[in-house]
Amino acid sequence: MAAASSATSVHDFTVKDASGKDVDLSVYKGKVLLIVNVASQCGLTNSNYTELSQLYPKYKDQGFEILAFPCN
Repeated sequence: MAAASSATSVHDFTVKDASGKDVDLSVYKGKVLLIVNVASQCGLTNSNYTELSQLYPKYKDQGFEILAFPCN
């Protein structure tokens, strides 16, 4: 993750997506963000993704986004 040293908001950061492309988090301004460090190679992986997948459709129309980053 690359970030300016004077970042004061999550919107000041740029991160890599699953394809390795840069994503400027400023595109999420005005949205409610749930930023999650997800388990991707342990016994909790399926339950983590299942619960997040159930949460997202419930609130997405209200400006809710989930940004999930694997912990491995």
